[in-house]
Amino acid sequence: MFGRDSSDLAGLARAYAGAVKALKSSEAVLNRALDALVAAREAECPGDITRTRQAAIEADKVASIAWDAAEVARRAFWRQRATEHEARVAADCVPLLVQLAAYQRFAGLPAIPPEHLLRHHLTTPQAHTEPEGDVRIEPLPADALDRADDELFGRWSPQKMTRKT
Repeated sequence: MFGRDSSDLAGLARAYAGAVKALKSSEAVLNRALDALVAAREAECPGDITRTRQAAIEADKVASIAWDAAEVARRAFWRQRATEHEARVAADCVPLLVQLAAYQRFAGLPAIPPEHLLRHHLTTPQAHTEPEGDVRIEPLPADALDRADDELFGRWSPQKMTRKT
């Protein structure tokens, strides 16, 4: 769905926004289907219960697919950001580390392997900055899907066990 050579973060963010919109829409349909199921159960009409339960199951499938698409888009965005930053680290840091090794050699100092130098600096606490933008860091919460798991499949459904919200 999202190729490795796509460096258009704005395009990935738009894909995520579209997936979120589709998820919200499918969750609204799912909530209406679940409300109809609750009403049918309260009316105690077996034919209506079966029909509305089947409709709710279908709406749950659609919403689950939409949630998966949003998650794929979210991860693709962050994967691209990571790839770009990794390239930047290699471009900016490797020449500095090579130069540092040369300076150590010129000074008659023992060469410190770059991974040891970096490990020393990376083990000290670093200030974390939240990235800006509209793409969430964490997966989207899926309240309607959780509700559907409870109302359609019970407390221990396989879907609920695999989806992390």
